[in-house]
Amino acid sequence: MMTSAAVLIAAVLLLGGLLAVLGDRLGSKVGKARLRLFGLRPRQTATVVSILTGTVIAASTLGVLFALSKSLRQGVFKLDEILTQQREAEAELNQAKMSRVDVERALVQVTQEKTQAEQGLVKSQELFSRKNQQLNRLNQAVKGLRTERQQIVGQKNKLLQQRGQLLERIPELKSLVRVREEELDRRQTRLQELRAQRQELQAELNDRDRLVNDRDRAIAQLDEAIDKRDRAIREKAAELDRLEQQFNVLRQRTKLLAQDYQGLREGTVAIARGQVLSFAAFRVVNANAAREAIETLLREANRAAISATQPDSLSASERVVQIPLSQVEQSIEKISDGQNYVVRILAIGNFVEGEKPIFGAIDIAPNQKIFRVGEAIATLPIEPFTTTPEQMQERLDLLLASCQFRARRGGLLGEIQVEEGRIFTLTRFIERMIAAPQSFDRIQAIALENTYTAGPLKLRLVAWQKGKVAFTT
Repeated sequence: MMTSAAVLIAAVLLLGGLLAVLGDRLGSKVGKARLRLFGLRPRQTATVVSILTGTVIAASTLGVLFALSKSLRQGVFKLDEILTQQREAEAELNQAKMSRVDVERALVQVTQEKTQAEQGLVKSQELFSRKNQQLNRLNQAVKGLRTERQQIVGQKNKLLQQRGQLLERIPELKSLVRVREEELDRRQTRLQELRAQRQELQAELNDRDRLVNDRDRAIAQLDEAIDKRDRAIREKAAELDRLEQQFNVLRQRTKLLAQDYQGLREGTVAIARGQVLSFAAFRVVNANAAREAIETLLREANRAAISATQPDSLSASERVVQIPLSQVEQSIEKISDGQNYVVRILAIGNFVEGEKPIFGAIDIAPNQKIFRVGEAIATLPIEPFTTTPEQMQERLDLLLASCQFRARRGGLLGEIQVEEGRIFTLTRFIERMIAAPQSFDRIQAIALENTYTAGPLKLRLVAWQKGKVAFTT
């Protein structure tokens, strides 16, 4: 496009230049020749020739331009039509743009309506589910109402029967109402009288309250002074009780020491110091059960003490064993926690025959497992020269003493026995050891069952020969 435009411009300039030169020469020649056209003067003829030459130049230029450029021809001759089409196109474009804006607005509105419709659909679904739930609840309520309706119908029939009975009693009730109304009138009159008396009494009470308040303040001051004096008295009393308890303990110990000395000197001790008067293992969960258990042990200890110190006495109801009440209460409180305990009533001194009272103490220990079943309690080697029954008996006594020492050190309070405690069992064991053709390596005492603090500790004796069990009790 740029090349053709340049060629066109160059051609127009060149043609315009050539025609100008030709027109100038033509005008010069006409002027020099003094030609006249149409009866005009030479000067006027030269002017006309110049005008014609310029017209030819312009015509030729336009002709060349129109001949060489189709777009120029269309632009000159169809410019108004093109402008009209352009305005129409611009008007259509503007209308299209406005339509586009309207369409976009409509699209936005449709989108919003779609969103609202979707939200409405979700809400409708939620509402539908809630309505279904409500409908289910209403169905259940309707069933309940039907049941209640049936009950109400039944009650209605009963009420109708009662109504008939009440209608029959209406005259009687009316007479009762009249009597009650007359009584109510009398009571109202009495109430008014009582209210007047109450007001008078209230005035007297107010006067008395003022006097009482004055007296209360005075009494409060006296109470404060009395409290200070009471505290001082309680402190002195507590100190006095403590000194009296110490004195009683010392006096009791002195008396017991004197009794022990007298009994040892005369050789008639019936109950030795630390002797167990009664013994039990139990588990209680409240204070009442604990008190009953302690009282049972005290009764058993009392019977044992009477039997030891008064063998000829026929009465067992006398209270011989004495234990401080504070110790009894402490013992009851201690064993009321639901744990297993072993409780013993011990003599705290030596007592001779016929002596009373017998002073005792309560010993409490947890009833816990000491030995497991099958656990070895003591082991004793058998020397080769031990062949006689006396020697075997000595070795067994030493073994049992070792078992007793270990059991007491472990906390056992009950008895120690071999198997079921029969003498025949020990005798049979010794006979089998003596009659055996070969000597034994060692004898061992093992726990026959799980043993607790309360005991008893049941032992099984085992004879070992060359690392193997030869026989047992």
